[in-house]
Amino acid sequence: MGFLSNLFKPKPKPKVGFPPVPQWRPNTPISHSQIMDAAKYYTGNNLQIAVFKYGTVVYFPETVADVEKEAKSTLDKIYHWPPDFTPLTQEDGNYLIEYSQPAFTIVFKDDLERYWEYIENNHQSGICKDEILRNSKGEHNVFDRIGKICLFGRAKMFMDAQNPQVVKMFTP
Repeated sequence: MGFLSNLFKPKPKPKVGFPPVPQWRPNTPISHSQIMDAAKYYTGNNLQIAVFKYGTVVYFPETVADVEKEAKSTLDKIYHWPPDFTPLTQEDGNYLIEYSQPAFTIVFKDDLERYWEYIENNHQSGICKDEILRNSKGEHNVFDRIGKICLFGRAKMFMDAQNPQVVKMFTP
């Protein structure tokens, strides 16, 4: 078996169902300008930032030459890693849903007021197939208000990861 036989070996097929993707595709309006303004504020106006079509924000602790390329790479790392997120309540009432890489989704308090019924009715479809998420009480796939907010924000991140399109960038 030489070099040529290796060229014709069948390539392994990608693992079916990975990365996991929730069914929920939130269809609430998105203001990229509002997201960019808030992201700049939350990062102290001194980090490079990329905002994706569905609102995911990637930021760079160190300056990068190609913001769009590096932002897509960061989002891809989040997407291909087991789902991991942390909610952070901001002093202005908004929520940041942070991921395993330097990225977050902002859920604005005004959107929560405006779309709470929609979030309440759809949050369970924000769970990926075969995914088990534990709340602070150890219950599986039972969510309080913040858990539902997280699933809403995270569903938008999944939408961005499946079709990454940077729509706004900022370099201080």
